[in-house]
Amino acid sequence: MSDEYFVFEDVDGYKRSSEYTAGGLCLIRIGCVLGSPPRYRIINKLGRGAFSTVWLARDLIESRNVALKIIQADRTSDSKEPTILQRLKAPDAEDPRVIQLLDVFAHASPNGTHQVLVMEPVHPIDFMRYSAFRPIFTREVVYQTIQGLAFIHNRGIAHGDLHPGSLGIAAPEIYQFSDVDIWSLSNHPYTLAIVHSSVDQNPDSFPPSPEFTQHPLSIRILDLGNTYIVGESSPPRCVMPITYAPPEVVFRQQALKDLHAPWDQSSDIWSLALCIHALTCSDSLFSHITSSLLHEMMHYCGEVPNTWHEFIRSNPFPRGRPEHADKLWKEREKVFALRGVEDPPGFIRLLRQMMVLDPAKHPSAAKLLCDPYFTSL
Repeated sequence: MSDEYFVFEDVDGYKRSSEYTAGGLCLIRIGCVLGSPPRYRIINKLGRGAFSTVWLARDLIESRNVALKIIQADRTSDSKEPTILQRLKAPDAEDPRVIQLLDVFAHASPNGTHQVLVMEPVHPIDFMRYSAFRPIFTREVVYQTIQGLAFIHNRGIAHGDLHPGSLGIAAPEIYQFSDVDIWSLSNHPYTLAIVHSSVDQNPDSFPPSPEFTQHPLSIRILDLGNTYIVGESSPPRCVMPITYAPPEVVFRQQALKDLHAPWDQSSDIWSLALCIHALTCSDSLFSHITSSLLHEMMHYCGEVPNTWHEFIRSNPFPRGRPEHADKLWKEREKVFALRGVEDPPGFIRLLRQMMVLDPAKHPSAAKLLCDPYFTSL
């Protein structure tokens, strides 16, 4: 079949020409075949990261569809993502809740040499931000997400870039879709997944969900390009969206003007709590106004670390009071109840364990899996 049959919309807009220069992005054409020997035929564009593009491709040897993450040329030599992903490979019988690496190779283009990571295809979980989890999903989705983080931490790795966009759902059905299937599904009109907030809702009264949502969800943690191995290297600069950044990073950036504030595995616990909140409530707990972020953190957390006291005394920030935090979370409890969350008080207790301003007081991901909130699973 000729390339002209494969017509897809660029899912994230046209690229600036400046991104396709020496050292920049790899120019990819639908239908081209990558690998040595040629193996992966490009079907469609899935999206892009800060320094990469992501494509759906057909593995001509294994007869399955895969995702190719193609790194910008001037970032290829510094990329540690293959090392991290190799460390996170799981036995075939184990579901690690972390995206799995299938292959890695180098691809030469006029812009340089690009590292190409071949991974399992996943569906972004972000769509669930726009309709609340069905109650049968909520507890299980949260548990699996914490399982994924525990798996990463158990391998000695800190993630450092957890936000809703770094979470996905395994989509095994897409492995065997034909090119024509992909073309059909990518055409207008768009299809949106609907996950109703009430188990009492008649499923025939609203459009059906895509097939993968009708099976038990299997979470995948993605975006491992900013991770590091604890004890073997120093943390890179924190690049996650500011509303998901851990307080120790935000504090050092604002109070000490330290743009390379250190972070570690305990920082991931805070960020994951905010991911869980955003996926459940369809919005971020904190505003995007950077100057008020520390203020909001103190209000929701109540207790302030000793290292913050001097800064608070010299700035117009209230110290934060536990009783005020209790009141704010009581209001959030009503929101969670409306969203169909099981056991809103237990859910809030889980989040508040994770959202402590002092990172030394964060529970480990492994400990969170034993929280009473998950007893019924």
